[in-house]
Amino acid sequence: MKSINSINGIPLHYARLTNHPYGTIGEQRFFSIDDDFLKILEKAFDEVFKRCPLGSPVAITTAGIFVAKSGQHGHGSAFDLDAIFWKDATLVTLNFVHQKQLYLGVESILRKHFGMVLNHFYPKHADHWHFDTSVSVDYHESSKSETLYLQMVLKYIYGKSVIIDGISGPQTRGFTSEVFKRLKISEPITTIVNYLKFLDLTAKIAFKLSEDKISPIELMDNLEAVIDTLPTAQKQEVRQALNSFLDHTETSKWIISIKYDLDVESVIDEVLKSDSNKSHKK
Repeated sequence: MKSINSINGIPLHYARLTNHPYGTIGEQRFFSIDDDFLKILEKAFDEVFKRCPLGSPVAITTAGIFVAKSGQHGHGSAFDLDAIFWKDATLVTLNFVHQKQLYLGVESILRKHFGMVLNHFYPKHADHWHFDTSVSVDYHESSKSETLYLQMVLKYIYGKSVIIDGISGPQTRGFTSEVFKRLKISEPITTIVNYLKFLDLTAKIAFKLSEDKISPIELMDNLEAVIDTLPTAQKQEVRQALNSFLDHTETSKWIISIKYDLDVESVIDEVLKSDSNKSHKK
């Protein structure tokens, strides 16, 4: 066990206090961590920030590494990631709905290094990623956390109308097969080499999509997603207000005039072409 206040030169901050609340950059602190787990963490973060178009951040906020309780945290071999702060951008995990592509690009790479990753849709983890090495990197249909991730990328990266419930049924399997064929990856996803290839390509596609300027259409989709999380009474009231806005004559004309430029198919083609060229050069 050793004490660290940075990873790969990136300061580690804590932001769960009254004077440094969640969502702020917080303050730099020392954290105890298992030596072997640190090596994996360093490798994972190195890949995340080399691949991320935003580059290396100025700070990472964590809710904890070693914590005096049972489980991997009690051994200093688990990490809770709250937020990432770059010079001109911030990814706060609670704000997933507003930064879906960037969030899922980061998670795709984390899953290449950690067998256990609990994300925004996993119960009690909306405001942080938890990841550890308690299980091997692989895809199991029975895993709620792995299936949630799969359904999230199917919906928010590949545009499939899948239900995100963490249960791998016929719908999820069908959409997964479609995407694997599109990405030219052999099936099944439960074969480790296929799963790793899927994670790698999905990270590239998600990061490229995250670079596109967000459109008013996407902002309205995000608003719809937020409304769906509200209690029933509030949901109806807010949705009525939104519908009144959308049904207004001038608003309707404006919405119809908006050109939606997010072309996922072109991004997939670009990534596959680049990937193929790199393979030929080896």
